[in-house]
Order: sequence, then structure tokens, then C-alpha cells
Amino acid sequence: MTTAVGDRTRVIEEELGAEYAGVGWWGSLYRAPRRRRWYRLIPVEEVSGEQRAELLAWQTRPRRPDLVPVVREERGEQRQFADRWFQIVSYETDAGRSLSDALAEHEPAYRIASVAAALRAFPGWREAIGAGLVALPADIVLAGHRPLLLPLPAWGAPSLAEVFAEPERIAHLTPEGARGLPAGARDPGLHSLGVTALRCFEALPDDGTERLLQRAACAAVFAPPRREGRLASWMRRVEPVRAVREELGELTGPRAAALDDAAVRQLTDSLDRARRAMDPLTAVRSLRDAGEARRAVGLAHAALVDRPGYALLLLAAEIAHQDLGEPLEALSLLERAVQADPERTEAYAAQLSIIGGWSAVQVRLAGATDDSYAQRLQATARAAFGRLPHELRREHAHDMASCLLGQGELAEANAFVHQWLHDGGTLMWWRFDLMLDYGETFLGLGHLDAATHISEQVRAGLRRVRENGQMDRGEIHEHGMRLADFDLRLHEARGGKGLA
Repeated sequence: MTTAVGDRTRVIEEELGAEYAGVGWWGSLYRAPRRRRWYRLIPVEEVSGEQRAELLAWQTRPRRPDLVPVVREERGEQRQFADRWFQIVSYETDAGRSLSDALAEHEPAYRIASVAAALRAFPGWREAIGAGLVALPADIVLAGHRPLLLPLPAWGAPSLAEVFAEPERIAHLTPEGARGLPAGARDPGLHSLGVTALRCFEALPDDGTERLLQRAACAAVFAPPRREGRLASWMRRVEPVRAVREELGELTGPRAAALDDAAVRQLTDSLDRARRAMDPLTAVRSLRDAGEARRAVGLAHAALVDRPGYALLLLAAEIAHQDLGEPLEALSLLERAVQADPERTEAYAAQLSIIGGWSAVQVRLAGATDDSYAQRLQATARAAFGRLPHELRREHAHDMASCLLGQGELAEANAFVHQWLHDGGTLMWWRFDLMLDYGETFLGLGHLDAATHISEQVRAGLRRVRENGQMDRGEIHEHGMRLADFDLRLHEARGGKGLA
């Protein structure tokens, strides 16, 4: 904006009591939402007598819910500001923001949601205005999340002088329009909204007017060389984002075909998919569901650079552990989660679950770590268990017991399991996981009679819950398999040592 134009803008803001809101396809927009007004100022030399008559007629047209009403300007339809006369189009709305403001937002998902809503509304606007409707982002206001058009008659493109006065207008020209040719099958309004959608992903180049016109003529406004895109690197890797950018490239490309309303709906659906995929949790889950677990964890690592988040760390750890069988990677991610939010309990529970499955971890540790690392894992498990609230400690007591057993801390494990198997004076015989842990401690300590007694209690308990249907058959089977393995080792111990 030149000094003279900037001075004129300040004069207009003061005299209208409004704020500059951006450049429109025709004229410039100013907003005064507290007075329920938006204003469009068009240089008077751009508007013919016939066009002024059309504007007056719009003040009496029936109102539509998707168009902002054109109303009479009490201080006159033409006014001089600084050294220039303007035709004033006055609109009645209390909207405080435009699509131009939404495009300036840092959050790309918000930008895309706003543009998708405008694309959905476009067929209705075109029906109301007529063929040739073109809207720049500032021509569309947002009432909440609903886009409303600041309407003008379908006058086509403004004069070349006006187009060249604002680089944004040049960027939204069709390739044919930039070359001075008829639009052909291409809809200039859809093309302009396609450029608006691409601006969610890319910044407009800051080239000079002539260079930008060349880009527009070649359908290459966003082609290299250009400034950095507006997306984090991990977002550019997400398939729905790449797909919609290709669709938009075809819409605004050199050989764009006419799009019917169904094709417009398809494009908005693609924008919605891209918007949802910009949530890193959604993107990572999608890759996991597609069987791309390693890519999912890789994407999570990339997204964590841009958006460190507790839930994403938990999800990545879960995939690393359950899908890739990499418990050490999972524990590393969970440690980051603990550091990110020490007050939340999910990471502690997950740490215990992984470390409790000691045999699986031990395979990974063999030959790759020393005792100090195993001790650190045990310290991690103890700390995690200690940070859990009491009700969750009982739920994860089996995991902690497994950790103690895996470290050979048999006496401590025996006392620990005894504590958590009893609720006051009641033995919770139905906690077969802890009952078998209890038996393991006795077996490891050589108390074979006690181990045998535990085995008999578990067997009787499993028979009871099988008969009364109080436990899922799969869970009963799992405990039964563990009991069979325990009985086999108990039998072998008796065969070698005799009765205790």
C-alpha cells in the first residue's frame, strides 16, 4: 500500500467510523459491525450510470439468507475522501470477520473449514447473482461459521487499472482473463475460490505486478519458485492433504473443465477430509488402520516436533508396542509423555503394562543393554506405580508384580501381591492374575506346598466362574493356559526337589 493510498484509507476509516477489511473484486471493504454495517468503496469512474441504477435496485430486492442485504447509505451514495470520489455500497450485517481474516489464521484446519463452507454456499450465490460472479476473500463475511456474500451485480472484471492496483486481484484472475481471453468453460468464480482454497496451503507470492500477471496467465500463481508453504512438514505428507491440493491444482490449472454442483460438493468433501487429517491423532490412526504402523509412528514423530501433545505420545507408544513390537521405543515415548504432563496417569499405566510384560522386553534387552538399564526400567515401574491413584494401583498391581518377578525380587513380590490380593480381610480369589502371581512367588521361593495350594484355589475359582458365567470365556481360557504352565513348572520342581 503506497503512502497516498494509506493516507486515504485512514481518512476513510475516520470519516466512516469503520475499519479497513481488505480488497474486494470490486472496490475495497470496510467494516463497522457495532453499527451493523459493512461498506464497499468503488472509485466513481469505475461505475456507469446503468450500474449505479442496478445498485439502487438492489436496495429493494427481496432478502436472501445467504446474502448480506444492500441498504441505503444515509450520508449519500457518493462521497469524496481525500482527493478521490467513491461510490459507496452499504451492507447491513453485524459480522465482525471475513474470509480474508480466516485465511490469516495460524490454524490451517480453521482456514480450510471456512473456505469449504464458502464453496458449499457458492452455487446458491451464483443462482442469486448470475453467471460471472467472482468473490475475493474480503467479499465474504462470516456470521459465526456461516459465510455470507457481500453482493454486487455480476459486472464481470473491473478495469485493468483496478486489477493492477491490487496484486490480490491479479492472483485470482483466470489464466484466460490474465491473457485477455474469454473464460470458456471455466467458471471464474469457482476459479477464484479455488485460488482462495490454495491460499490455505500456500502464501501468495510477493512478486511484482508483471511477474504475478505472468504467473496467473500460465495458471502458475503457486508454482515454484515460491515462498515456504503454510503447512507444517508433517501435514504435507498426509495423503488427504496431498490429494486435495492436486484437485485444487486441476481446478485452477491451465485446462480446467466446467464443474457441476456435484463436483463442487466432491471438492468440499475433499477439503473436509484434508481438514480432519490435519489433526495428528486422526492422521496417525488412519495410517495405523491402513496397516502402515511404521509410517504412523514416523508421522507421529514428525508431528510432535510441530505439535507436542500428550495424547499423540500415548498413541505413538501404543502403536510402537502393540503393532511394531518395539517396547523400548514405546517406553521412550511414554517417558516424554510423563515429562509433558506429570499429573496425568495414562502414561504411568502404559509404562507398567509394558514393563510388566517382562519376558517380551527381556528379548529386546538381550545383548543390547546392561543391568543398569534393567534397573532403570524397574525404577521407572516403581515410580509409575507410585504416581497412580489408589483405585488404579489395584488395577495395575499385576503389571507391577510381573516387573518384580522379572527382576527376581521374589520376597518383595510376595509381600506386594499379598497386600493387593486382600481388600481388608477379604481374599479377592477372582483376581486370577494376582493369584497366579502369588503362586509364582511361592514357586520361586521354593515354598511348593503354598504354590500347590494357590494352584488349587485358582482351579476351583475358574471352575466357579465358568459355571456361573461371571467371566468372559476368553479371559477364563487365558487364565487357564497360564495355570497349566504354572502347574507344569510346579510338577517339575516337585520332581527335582521333593515335597517342601
